[in-house]
Amino acid sequence: FGLIFSWADNLKASLQFRNRCFLKMCFIFVNVLLALVAVSQVESGEFYVDWKNDRFVMDDETFQYVSAGMHYFRIPHQYWEQRINAAKSAGLNTIQTYVAWNAHEPEPGVYNFEGDLDIVEFIKTVQAHDMALILRVGPYICGEWNFGGLPPWLLGTPGIQIRTQDSRFMKAVNSWLNVLLPMIEPYLFANDGPIIMVQVENEYGSFGCDHDYINSLYKMFYEILGNKVVYFTTDGNGPGYYKCGSLPDHTLLTTIDFGPGGSPAQSFAKLAAFQDGGPAVNSEYYTGWLDHWGHKHSTHSATAEGKTLDAILSVNASVNLYMWHGGTNFGLSSGTQGGNNFNPSSYDYDAPQSECGDVRLDKYWAIRNVTEKHFPGNKMPVPRDSKKLGGITLNPHQSGLLTDQIGPDSFLLFSFLPHKMEELGVFEGMVAYQHEVKTPLEGVSMSVLGVHDRAYVLVDGTFVQVVKREEDTVSFTITAYKTITILVENMGYINYGRHMKDYATQYKGIRNVTINKSVWTQWSHYKIDVRNPQLFDKPREIPGRVHGMPGKVNGKQLLPNGPAVYTDTVNLERGQLMDTFINITQSWSKGYLIVNGIMIGRYWPDAGPQFTHYIPGVWLKKGANTITLIELQSQEAAPDSVYFTNTPYIDGPFNPKA
Repeated sequence: FGLIFSWADNLKASLQFRNRCFLKMCFIFVNVLLALVAVSQVESGEFYVDWKNDRFVMDDETFQYVSAGMHYFRIPHQYWEQRINAAKSAGLNTIQTYVAWNAHEPEPGVYNFEGDLDIVEFIKTVQAHDMALILRVGPYICGEWNFGGLPPWLLGTPGIQIRTQDSRFMKAVNSWLNVLLPMIEPYLFANDGPIIMVQVENEYGSFGCDHDYINSLYKMFYEILGNKVVYFTTDGNGPGYYKCGSLPDHTLLTTIDFGPGGSPAQSFAKLAAFQDGGPAVNSEYYTGWLDHWGHKHSTHSATAEGKTLDAILSVNASVNLYMWHGGTNFGLSSGTQGGNNFNPSSYDYDAPQSECGDVRLDKYWAIRNVTEKHFPGNKMPVPRDSKKLGGITLNPHQSGLLTDQIGPDSFLLFSFLPHKMEELGVFEGMVAYQHEVKTPLEGVSMSVLGVHDRAYVLVDGTFVQVVKREEDTVSFTITAYKTITILVENMGYINYGRHMKDYATQYKGIRNVTINKSVWTQWSHYKIDVRNPQLFDKPREIPGRVHGMPGKVNGKQLLPNGPAVYTDTVNLERGQLMDTFINITQSWSKGYLIVNGIMIGRYWPDAGPQFTHYIPGVWLKKGANTITLIELQSQEAAPDSVYFTNTPYIDGPFNPKA
């Protein structure tokens, strides 16, 4: 029996040892798993809304953001880093940007994510500067951007109802989001990226009140991004706006916008009552304001901006400075708020960081002093202004006419009545309407009806009349033996408000032409390409007038043979390749500026207040640089009428009747 008991004791001890080893191994394994989970949590991060305590939480800490509004698509990509770094030096901890659908998908199913539109590279640049990022995807964005960021080709679908549950609109939106959102998903904060928030729609309460539409959009976002990001809306400062623009029950965080002055505390109290708590956010704190051709340049007081910013941060609210840096409406990207309220090429916005990237020290310090008060310890240096190129006078010579493009290659359609541009599949630039005269028209009264946005009328090759959008019932006398040609300019689609959905207001082109009050028929339609300077490279002999005398606009004689193309070449050394401005004086009238094949934008010295046009140094080159002006109305010979300058001039004289 002793041997049996001894064997039993040894067996028991052996089993206990093995159990202890097994338990120890289990303990080690569990701890390794916990450590891996902890590491994963630290690497991927966590950002969410703490509704109960009215705050954002980032990695278990309260987070209050002060973001810099800037739009990557309005800035040359070579300058993104400088703009972001300047914002960080002012004590800002986040970048906020719109995403411009129409820039990325200029034609259905054709996408562009290169260069200045490389949104992934922009995201990476923000993260490299250790800043958070807020994406305002929309897909509608406003921003004084053409059609509010929606692709104008949507209007090629007859009767489409934008920003509604119209299946044709939602199909296009869904297609776009299924391209964009998978691209940004790896860069969410939950995936170790900088993106903490994504906006659904934008200021919808100023357009409509369809919660089903907002909810459908939200579901599209959620299907791809899930619960790994905070979704939000932005609306005007009042319950009437955000009750229509957002959703109840904490589905979306509701944020508001307002500028300096007033009581931020009162505004946020109304917001809190609507959404039952949550962090207070001003998503558009206006540091300046938008401009219109023909109106005074807008400015805001730096002192007032600093004071209200302090009040916002003092109630623990987060805020986005709209804009920190406005940038430029390069190309044909500027929009309109309806009627004759067209936005210029400059989107300087009187922002703390100017259009060319230099900081306005009064606004810069008004902001930095406030951020230092609330988030002390900023040791970054103040950004220095960049060197600018100036002192070069241009002497553009006429090299062609826009009507040179009229021919078989640009032919679109022959029809009984004139068609609108959208019906022709043309969503930017110009269209020429041409009627061949069969029976001489002598001393007849002509009217161009429903002009959107501006018509340039030639009779037998002579430029006789400009018809403005607001003057489309004006009659004028003509005598025609061969042709009547009407060039119609699209100056940008409405980007804000309820008029966006009214095609009778939104369309481009003309409605009808009358001769002696009778509707005139038999029209050929031609696409006029204002972007392609290759069409205007070769000097040509400009024909003499066929018949009659040219008319006048704004007291100036119209170009005899209609809108014309002027070019000049400037040779630069490597040391001259720096930012500059091209000043187009009132010797010119209205048109387009192209530099080295890049459409800079529209110029309009007759209207003002913008006279200079920002030219990024990275778009210039060593050797010959080609400058092209497409002048639509009038040009008077004068010394120094176009020149490079190192100083912007966007607050000049203005004429609302131009």
